[in-house]
Amino acid sequence: MSNQLIQFLNPYSKQVDLPSIGKPVEIKPITTGQMKKILSYEDGNDPFIIEDILDDIITGCVVNEWFNVDNITIQDRFTLIVEIRKITKGNTYTFNIECPKCRTELINSINLDELEFIPYPEKIDPIVKLTESLSVSMKYTTRDIQKEAIKLVNGIPNLTIEQKMAEMATYMYALSMETFYTPTGEITDASIEDKKELLDNLSEDVYENINEWYKKFDYGVKFKYQPLCRFCGWKNEEEDIPITGFFF
Repeated sequence: MSNQLIQFLNPYSKQVDLPSIGKPVEIKPITTGQMKKILSYEDGNDPFIIEDILDDIITGCVVNEWFNVDNITIQDRFTLIVEIRKITKGNTYTFNIECPKCRTELINSINLDELEFIPYPEKIDPIVKLTESLSVSMKYTTRDIQKEAIKLVNGIPNLTIEQKMAEMATYMYALSMETFYTPTGEITDASIEDKKELLDNLSEDVYENINEWYKKFDYGVKFKYQPLCRFCGWKNEEEDIPITGFFF
């Protein structure tokens, strides 16, 4: 029997455009039931557990039945996270950091509506030149690519958290490589391990070409702020806004 009470709920919803799938989705606020599930992750030791938490939040808040979080880019995924947070908890996000100079605890408040939003590129050139004889076509990293990278990294024993994060970045690049262009023709069937080995053997300046491609064609919410201590005057360049406690 259907619940006769729930039918009278009319939660606020909002449409969010997702360029990576070419159409908007409808989102609703996080429910108390979802929040209880999120709290159950608090004691997890997996450094990537936050990604599973975010997937649960997104899947539970997107109304459209056809939606699959694995198919969207990490940029669109983060846009959804910010928009879900806004309709659930409001536009103001307050978080604490410790000043590295005077050790004072600093309270920061960010208006999420005022964050810079980088528009989706009108034209994307997928080709990155690695050497005079080798180029590669790249694609945006999607959530399923991110999940596969995590799976591959978790299969490597005895890594520190820092090593896992570094390996994950390389695997995500490798999984985002599509076609290689060489003097002898195109290579479309390179294995993930061959791509990973290629990346590990690139010089720093060549590897930076790939980083620059992602920066050039990046889009979505710019989730950064400039930390400043009003007590001792310390300030730093732009830093990522911490997401711990974003929904609490």
